[in-house]
Amino acid sequence: MTMNLQNLTQKLPKPILFGIFGGAGCLIAAAIFGEIWLSVTKRPPKLQAVVLLIDTSSSMGGGKLPEVQAAATGFVERQDLTLKKLAIVEFSDNSRVLTTFDADETELKQAIANLRPSGNTNLTQGLNTVASLLQNRNAPNVLLFTDGEPNNPGASESMARQIRATGINLVAVGTGGADSNYLTSLTGNPNLVFFANSGGIDQAFRSAEKAIQQLSDKGGDYGLVFGIFRTGVWTGFLALGIGLALIVGQNYNLRRRLLSSQEIALGSGGGFLAGVVGGAIGQLALLPTANLPALLIVARMTGWTFLGTLVGGGMSLVVPNLPRDKAFFAGGLGGVLGVTCFLLLDAVVGVIPARLVGAAVLGFCIGLAIALSEQLDREAVLLLRWSNSESTTISLGTEPIELGSSRNAHVYLSRDAGFPAKFAKMFIEEGKVILEFDPSIKEHPKFKNMRILKQELSDGSSRKFGDVSLEIQHKNILK
Repeated sequence: MTMNLQNLTQKLPKPILFGIFGGAGCLIAAAIFGEIWLSVTKRPPKLQAVVLLIDTSSSMGGGKLPEVQAAATGFVERQDLTLKKLAIVEFSDNSRVLTTFDADETELKQAIANLRPSGNTNLTQGLNTVASLLQNRNAPNVLLFTDGEPNNPGASESMARQIRATGINLVAVGTGGADSNYLTSLTGNPNLVFFANSGGIDQAFRSAEKAIQQLSDKGGDYGLVFGIFRTGVWTGFLALGIGLALIVGQNYNLRRRLLSSQEIALGSGGGFLAGVVGGAIGQLALLPTANLPALLIVARMTGWTFLGTLVGGGMSLVVPNLPRDKAFFAGGLGGVLGVTCFLLLDAVVGVIPARLVGAAVLGFCIGLAIALSEQLDREAVLLLRWSNSESTTISLGTEPIELGSSRNAHVYLSRDAGFPAKFAKMFIEEGKVILEFDPSIKEHPKFKNMRILKQELSDGSSRKFGDVSLEIQHKNILK
């Protein structure tokens, strides 16, 4: 089983291999370190205030209102009233407060059971009532249910904007003749609108309940300094996981030892620092965007792009002849792709699954983009053949590729086969591929007669050292 997996991974193209390593590293770091950190530093839940604003106009007759009553009753039964205070407001020709935040579960359920349909749809008055009810309340939320267009759509939309501007979250459930686009104009966010056909209202209420909880989780009152610190450490763990995993992927691709102490220090220290900076920038960008969903997305993308950019630049210190400017760009591109997936997931699944899957996608995209950048940019490559069925490539450039029995050599040659720690190096000089043997090899009996220590290699030139065959290829190849 292990051998089959090893054979499979060794045949994968390097971009895919890097993507898998990056994704796995980021996911592991997020699951083990990131989630524990967020859990330990999570502030106790704030007391929430939620108003159920229910349309009881005459159009709610028939089977609609009983279904809404059942869904609203289920909503009440699921709440911990020590953490979430509920009130109920109905609106038709006018609006009326049925229960205040002091009501217990029995009073709330009785108020819901007493709802009766009549009159028009004066949503503006209903919104005005809940705004007064929620004044000076912490974590204020409105869960609106309606089945049609209000009497005065423009006035209701204006009132909804005023409510949101005061920090009140507005979530809507619509059915029947309700217009989802209009409801979006009320909530300011399409992800806070849930439309239900007959028989699906209870599920829509559950989805709205989940959205309210997510808004509460995202809006934690951590303060500027602690908020930056908390987010920065979390993204630091992600970057640490990506950095170490990509170093392991690079070494695995070259059949080297997986990690040296120097690489551990570089990957963990540099990666963590890159993550902290990216997370801090993203958190700072979030400050002016609380009630502007479009800018909120831009702020998050900014943070993840910086994270990817810094991780990509750091990988140029590990991957030989990876241009730093290309590495920065590739890392940033990977960050953009990763956070795009993260945001899409965040809209449809819970916060924790979105974070974990988003972290895996982020790591995969950064690893993929970095490896593609390396392969598409190079002028010449060194093709290493380990056997008839196993080979890999390494980019040639001005940075020397070290060959020898040292554990730090890029291409490891067996000490048991007589190869010294420093045997040779390959690099490009004035547009030519050079193979230069280390002068110290003359002290070894096996190589004492070697006279030409510096050789120029052309396209297709090959050498064999021990069990490893080397071939020069003057072209970009994806392998």
